[in-house]
Amino acid sequence: MSRSLPLWQRNVIGGVVAAAGVSVLAGTTWWSPWTAYLATVDPRHVVAAGESAVIDGRRWSIGDIRHLGDGVPPGATPLPDGTVLTLVTVDRDGPPVDGMCVAVLTDGEHRWRGQTPVDFAVTPASGSSFNCARPGPLQWAFNVPGDVVPTALDVTTADGQILVRLDL
Repeated sequence: MSRSLPLWQRNVIGGVVAAAGVSVLAGTTWWSPWTAYLATVDPRHVVAAGESAVIDGRRWSIGDIRHLGDGVPPGATPLPDGTVLTLVTVDRDGPPVDGMCVAVLTDGEHRWRGQTPVDFAVTPASGSSFNCARPGPLQWAFNVPGDVVPTALDVTTADGQILVRLDL
């Protein structure tokens, strides 16, 4: 003759099973998007200002930073009032990165997406590219407010995950 468990024990067992099911569902459903999101705000690799670092077989460092102010070349579209054009060159040695990359300049609070220097009628630095799938140095142009002091450049994947943060 079997005797069933009291109601409170069955409720505890049911609660544990339900909690385990919700945990598994949350882990399998939310974990991947959550870690992908964290990779867009928390860099895995940070290179200190004036330093270089080897990450995944590539040496990364900030090369040249030029502030063109509002003095864009003749024939270029004038910059909006109160903005300056900043060119940042990233020295990179080693194999190219798989896929596309994007540069984002930040002052710790705001973020500006990089464009090619050609977009502003500026001749890129010799041998540089804005395409991580090519070897060699990278260069991006940023149209930022004149009173901003950028603190870092993030090289990101096309979906925004930070490959490396280079402090300025």
